[in-house]
Amino acid sequence: MGNKHSGRGALSERCRALAEEIFKEIDVDGSLTIDMEETAKWWSQNFAIVNSRAMFENVDRDRNGAIDFSEWMDFWALVKHQGYSDDEIFEELTNLKNRGSWVQFIGTQVHAKAKD
Repeated sequence: MGNKHSGRGALSERCRALAEEIFKEIDVDGSLTIDMEETAKWWSQNFAIVNSRAMFENVDRDRNGAIDFSEWMDFWALVKHQGYSDDEIFEELTNLKNRGSWVQFIGTQVHAKAKD
């Protein structure tokens, strides 16, 4: 994935739009959350369970078994904040849209928030 430190700042509109499009595509029930069942069905033949688990490990901040729209978009903003360029992010989002494998971005591993 090229030069990791090629640009910080806000996620570009094209990346934001593609991330939103992918989320809506996975969220077949329109609940504004995606769960493992939805992601496994979405990936279907491409190591569906492996990819789903990897995605949830990175994106499901509160570890509640669902990724809401805010968590999803916050994850991509974090990728950008870690120094990945818009071109790199767009390339990976495009790969994801085409049902490619989930990518582990350096510096984006989330840790479970403490529960009350």
